[in-house]
Amino acid sequence: MITSERKDVKKEMEGPRNYGNPEPLNTSHIGRSVTITLVNGRIESGKLKALGAYMLSIDGNNGKELIINKGSIVTVSVL
Repeated sequence: MITSERKDVKKEMEGPRNYGNPEPLNTSHIGRSVTITLVNGRIESGKLKALGAYMLSIDGNNGKELIINKGSIVTVSVL
């Protein structure tokens, strides 16, 4: 009984999980190619340059740096 109660408490402490995104974007993806779909339907691709709490930066295919607010991202595909 005690072990099952502890498992329940531990699950509650973890918080909600996003099972739709099994591999969240993290610093190990820096330098890899990404394709990002934005809320307005625009699709951007390039190499992930930097990653912050609210924004990320990619080097676009046209050679320019693009800073994107995470709130405007619908999907991210890491290639």
